[in-house]
Amino acid sequence: MRSLIKDLALVGSVAAVAAWVWAGDNGTCSADKAACPASAATCSASKDTCSASKDTCAAGASACCAEEGAKTAKAADKNENLVRVSYTVTGMTCAACETKVTKALAAIDGVTEASACADSKTAKLAYNPKKVKDQQVIAAINKAGFKVAAETLTVKVDGMSCGACSDKVSKKLASVKGVKEQKVCHESKQAVITFDPSKVSQKDVLAAIDSTGFKSVQ
Repeated sequence: MRSLIKDLALVGSVAAVAAWVWAGDNGTCSADKAACPASAATCSASKDTCSASKDTCAAGASACCAEEGAKTAKAADKNENLVRVSYTVTGMTCAACETKVTKALAAIDGVTEASACADSKTAKLAYNPKKVKDQQVIAAINKAGFKVAAETLTVKVDGMSCGACSDKVSKKLASVKGVKEQKVCHESKQAVITFDPSKVSQKDVLAAIDSTGFKSVQ
């Protein structure tokens, strides 16, 4: 009888220990689960910080664009009779190349602004059309040891008043051999044309616009 009571007591002790162990493990699991939301909250906070950073960046970019737009508008008002052109220039690979092209362009009498970028393979300038001819610019770049692959001209077009007008000019430009791309807008009264100067001259591009009944203004 005493042996039976001892056995029952032993079984009860084992069960109690098992229950205590299980309860402890379960508590640890709950604690781990409780830590998960905190971690997720930290992640969310991090994302919120990132979003705030992006918003700040966007705001900064908007301010920058507004500032640059104001500068461009001011420059355009001051030099409204200047021709603004950009060229795709092959062969530029470094800062020394940029300097060489910029100096060659700036040396032309009538050029008021000149810059070059090796990364984008682009040279930009503004000049007085009464003093400078397009072929002079191309010749200066070639003489510096580089080559013009394409020219992008932005020109004012008088007389356009609707979408049909801009479509007419755009179609005419697209039909010109050597013209790679054209964007015409009747609202801004502008046409932006990219062409291969070895196949068509700036003079011919302007003549194509004039042939539509509208007037290219330089």
